[in-house]
Amino acid sequence: MVMGKFIRRSNGHASSSSSSVLDGEDTSSACGGGMSIYYQKINQRVAVLEKAAVSVHESRASTREAALASLVGALEGFVPAHSIGWHHRGEIVRGCCASIKKGAAKEARLALRAVALLAVTLGPGSKRRILPAETYNPLEPGPGSKKIMAETFPLVSRILEASTDASLVIAALESLAVVAFVDVAAENMDDTEACMKALWGLIRPSTGPKLAGAARKTSPHVLAAAVSAWTLVLTTTDGWKKKKAASSSPTAWRDTAAHLASLLHSESRAVRMAAGEALAVTIEMKLLTRDSHGALISGVAARASELASEAAGAGVGKANFVAQKELFKTIATFLAGGKAPASSVRASSSHHGRLTASTWTDIVRLNFLRRFLGGGFLPHLQGKVVMGEEAPLIGQVFVVKDDDMAMDQKKKVEKQRTLNKERQIASDLKHGSSV
Repeated sequence: MVMGKFIRRSNGHASSSSSSVLDGEDTSSACGGGMSIYYQKINQRVAVLEKAAVSVHESRASTREAALASLVGALEGFVPAHSIGWHHRGEIVRGCCASIKKGAAKEARLALRAVALLAVTLGPGSKRRILPAETYNPLEPGPGSKKIMAETFPLVSRILEASTDASLVIAALESLAVVAFVDVAAENMDDTEACMKALWGLIRPSTGPKLAGAARKTSPHVLAAAVSAWTLVLTTTDGWKKKKAASSSPTAWRDTAAHLASLLHSESRAVRMAAGEALAVTIEMKLLTRDSHGALISGVAARASELASEAAGAGVGKANFVAQKELFKTIATFLAGGKAPASSVRASSSHHGRLTASTWTDIVRLNFLRRFLGGGFLPHLQGKVVMGEEAPLIGQVFVVKDDDMAMDQKKKVEKQRTLNKERQIASDLKHGSSV
C-alpha cells in the first residue's frame, strides 16, 4: 500500500501529511471498488464485535471462548475507534473481565489479549462512565484504555502474583504492558507506577508479594517476557521522570540497574537480551549516567562485548545465538560512543514507505508491538492512516521516511509509463500501424 497519509512524529504526537494513493491488499485503490471492499471488511469486523459483545456473557464456556476468539480476530484486523459504540465497548470489557476472573486458562488468555487489542483500537479515550440517561455523542471520546486499565488491573495483578501457568502469566503481563503503554496521556502516572511495580515483582520476586511464606521463582521464559514488558512501559515515563524527582535519582535506580545487570549473566539468552535492551533504554533516558553509575555502566559495557563475541562450538545452544551477538554488538557500540542504533521495517504490504526507529526507546517499542500484534501490525498501521486516526501504539513513535515514500512512488510511476508504452506498441502492431 502506498500510504495516502504517512505518520509523522511531532512532540510525541501523531500528525499526518498527504502523500500518494492506496494500492495495498486491503485498500487496492483510492477510489471505486478497492475502498468499497475495504469498508465492507471493516463493517464485517464491527458486526463481529457487536455479536461478541453479547456472546461473551453466555453461560456456556465454549460459547464464550468462541466469542473471544472471534473478537480477537476482528481486533487484530483494523476497526476504527468511532465504529465501536460506548455500549459495546463496555459490554466487551465487562465480559472479558469476567472471563479473566472466572474462566479457564484458555478463555482467560483470549480475554487478556482481547482487552489489550481493544485498548490499541480505542486509544486512551475517557475514563468516565456513561449514565443510562445520557445520549451518546459519537464525536466525544469514549471509554478507552483508561477504563480498561481501571477494570483489568486488579485481575491481572492477581494472575501475576499467584498463577503458576506460564502461558497465562505471559498473556497477563503483555496485556498489562500494552494497556499501560496506550494509556500514556494520563496527567498522573499512578497506573504506570502500579504497572511497573507489578511487573518488577516478577523480575525480582523478592520485591513482590510472598506466597506460602516464600518468594516465587520466575521461569526464564516468563522472566524474559516480564523484562520486555517492563521496558516497554518504562519508555512512556520520559516526561514523568521530570515530575517525579525520586524516580530519576541515582539512588532510586541503582538497585534496579544492578539487578538488570545481573541478568546479563543468566543462562537464558532471551533473558540476557531483554535485560540488555532494558539497560540500553535506561542509559539512553539518562536514568543511569556515567557520573553517578560509572562502574555499573563499565561493567555492562564489558559484559556486552563478551556476549557480542560469544563463540559457537560444541555444547553451545543455537537458540537466539546470532540475534544475541547482533544485539550486544549494537549495545557495545552504543555504550562506547553513544551511537544511536537504527532499525526499519516496511510500513505496507507493497513496500511503499518504512517505519524507522533510531533510538533504543523506539526499537524496543517497535519490536514489542510487532511481536504482540503479529499479523495485525500492518492492518493497524495502515487502517489508522487511511482513517486519519492517531495510532496510539505506532503513530506517536515512528516516522515513515519521506525519501523512501518518494522513491517508491517514483518507481511506480516509471513502471506505469513503461507498461503504457508497451501497450501502445502492442496496439499499434495489432492495428497495422507503423512504429
